[in-house]
Amino acid sequence: MGLMSRWPLWAVMVVLAVAFGGFWYLATYVTLPADVPVSIRVVSSTVTGAMFGVLFGLYLGWQRRDIGPAAQNRAFGRAVRRGELPADADLDQWRQALTHYQQLYRRQRWLGPVVFTLALVLEVTLAVTGRPFFWIAAALFLVMLVVTLVQTPKALRNTAAMLVELDQREGETTL
Repeated sequence: MGLMSRWPLWAVMVVLAVAFGGFWYLATYVTLPADVPVSIRVVSSTVTGAMFGVLFGLYLGWQRRDIGPAAQNRAFGRAVRRGELPADADLDQWRQALTHYQQLYRRQRWLGPVVFTLALVLEVTLAVTGRPFFWIAAALFLVMLVVTLVQTPKALRNTAAMLVELDQREGETTL
């Protein structure tokens, strides 16, 4: 969840809206004809940014609720990356968070490559038939595809190993 996991949801929505709206505004200079008025660019960017901020913010709020309080701990992200369960981990909270992450990464194992490959094909097609700017987007989607293909199996292995360790610790406490 990163840095914004401890922020209030309204602040996350505002940051997402401003960032996406700004990106959208810059993207319109490359994708729209030059004679489109600035006012139309500003209005479309504001509306698009606000919609993205609210919708994605609500999605993140839903994810936060399902993940539970353990994921807000800085040690959680480090543990998932390294596959090492901290000694002071709350068994129930960490099980909830790890189970949720494992479900997300299982979906990402097939959905990530599909989405990024389709986006890559679209961007390459646009770059070949249209403006060369789309090569930048194609490179970005290629990087995202490679990162997904490398990171997802590692995260699945790490979460599975930590869930096994949680089971072992739970067994030790019941004895």
